[in-house]
Amino acid sequence: MSSGAELANVAERGETFRGDTFEENPEEEAPSNEESVAVDKGDVETKDHAAEIALIKQSEGWVFPKVKLDAWDPEDEKQWEATGKFIARRNLIASIPNLLCGFGVWLVWSVISTKIQKMHDIDPTVYPFADWGSPEGKEYRATLFLLPGVAGLSGGTLRIPNSFLTQVSGGRNVVFSTSILLCIPMITAGIVLSNNDCSFNALIACALLSGVGGGSFASSMSNISFYYPKRLQGMALGYNGGLGNLGVSVSQLLAPIFMAGAFGADAVAPSGIDGWPANAGWLWFPLCAFSAILAFFYMSNQPNHGEKTTITSLFNFYWMEFMGFLASFIGVITLISTRKSAMLATPGGQVAHKFLLVFLAATCEHIFMMLSPKVARDRVKKQVVIFKRKHTYVMTWLYIMCFGSFIGYSGSFPKLIVDLFGYFSGDGCVKEQMFTLGGDQATCEAEGGTWELDYDYPNPDAPNGSKVAWLGAFVGSLIRPVGGIMADKFGGAKMTMIAIIFTTLAAFGQGALVNTCRQMDDPTKYYGLFIFLFLCLFLGTGFMNGTTFRTISVLFPPEEAGPVLGWSSAIASYGAFIIPVMFGISIQAGAPEVTFYGLGGYYVTCAILNFWYYIRPGCEKPGV
Repeated sequence: MSSGAELANVAERGETFRGDTFEENPEEEAPSNEESVAVDKGDVETKDHAAEIALIKQSEGWVFPKVKLDAWDPEDEKQWEATGKFIARRNLIASIPNLLCGFGVWLVWSVISTKIQKMHDIDPTVYPFADWGSPEGKEYRATLFLLPGVAGLSGGTLRIPNSFLTQVSGGRNVVFSTSILLCIPMITAGIVLSNNDCSFNALIACALLSGVGGGSFASSMSNISFYYPKRLQGMALGYNGGLGNLGVSVSQLLAPIFMAGAFGADAVAPSGIDGWPANAGWLWFPLCAFSAILAFFYMSNQPNHGEKTTITSLFNFYWMEFMGFLASFIGVITLISTRKSAMLATPGGQVAHKFLLVFLAATCEHIFMMLSPKVARDRVKKQVVIFKRKHTYVMTWLYIMCFGSFIGYSGSFPKLIVDLFGYFSGDGCVKEQMFTLGGDQATCEAEGGTWELDYDYPNPDAPNGSKVAWLGAFVGSLIRPVGGIMADKFGGAKMTMIAIIFTTLAAFGQGALVNTCRQMDDPTKYYGLFIFLFLCLFLGTGFMNGTTFRTISVLFPPEEAGPVLGWSSAIASYGAFIIPVMFGISIQAGAPEVTFYGLGGYYVTCAILNFWYYIRPGCEKPGV
């Protein structure tokens, strides 16, 4: 056995002990030049990575964080854990209330129009809209559907530029500027509605300006998609979109309460009846202003988004928004100027008329985008590659089913409750705009009245729709994040398919129920079932809002996913115009169930497309 001294001597001579013998060690090979370069390069990359994270940390925190991110890669796990997660979460937290205000302002016309209608039913001298020929009865109710409809037309058109604005102007700049713009229609509505003889065209102008809230969804969702890794896209977009959609419920829950209170103001109606529709505008104005401040201080701009100066970025934003308003204005002016055309003599002509208006506004906006400043136009051109992708159009068709239905139902639900359950029909005399049930025609006409058959008069025991109308958008909004999370886990297309089947059955069921109610003397017997089926429609479409957006975010690369999310939502948001006016047309024609049947048939086509491209064996894009 060798002693410790021997071992030490062996070590000095460079020999190795092998059992009972000593072997000379071979010379250690020096690292090659390539290995040295690789080691040096790795050290440099590590240092660069650490420096990059240090720069990004300047945008961390809650006290005046740096607005422009120096770098961003959410798929980089080290960067994400070191600072990215916090910045992404802060931007999401600041984004949600701004989007909530956007939806609240956009859809507030669904409850304003309902309140106006109820007040007019009690006192026909209130909001008579003489500039539109003082419509009455079904015509008056159909006319009021235009207010949420015009907001929908404007919102859909403004979503087109907003699909690209995040990269043109920077997400933070777009969000806080949008909330500032939201204040304008609410202040204007508060002033205009304080006059009980206000112009209907003035209200249409306010509704048109409210469309900026609908447009905000495209830029908001596109912006948040850049902050999160693909594995969390469904969750992030679900929370932003779902909690943002709650603005609809906030409007439909709080606005009726505010409109029922005087808050020290004089009665709007000369007869003294309760109702202060102007308060809906004063509800949203301070909330929008606060949200704008929140976005200004706590949101960020991505490294490659926007221009070198904030002023240039903001100029591009306001220019493109102005072009969107101009395209919306063309659509609305065409709507007003053609409202007495021969084309509108039949329900089919009225439906075609509304789709042509959408086509006109959308076409004008796509053309106007090419009139943007060169820098902004160049950024848009880089993103239009999405129009070469077949799946852009497939997913847009599917998303019309999801968000188009959700927002269309949201704009129609409160007023539909009143229209379907708030009136009885009977024969009677109309004298000085007041209806008296019964009597005889001769006496009526002798007293200077007009004898009416099957005249719709208010149901004194009608259910209070404002107590439940907010629930539709509420459940649809809350289920959206669930759809996104389940899509992350099980696949977006599969979850969408289940929801399509559920929603299709609910649509056909609702159509059958409305048809039955329409033929009853007292349809309130089925009021509870009507609400239940409508909530099912909101659950299905809200859930699919989350699943389809997750599909888009994994179907396209990040630089294309944002614009696709925005553009598909832009086209889908025209549902906020089409669906309310479709209900208005079908109610005036005496067959509101037709709209539900038409939507159910459309959902069937969506099921076929979703199955063919994303689910069937051998499909083009499995696993999305």
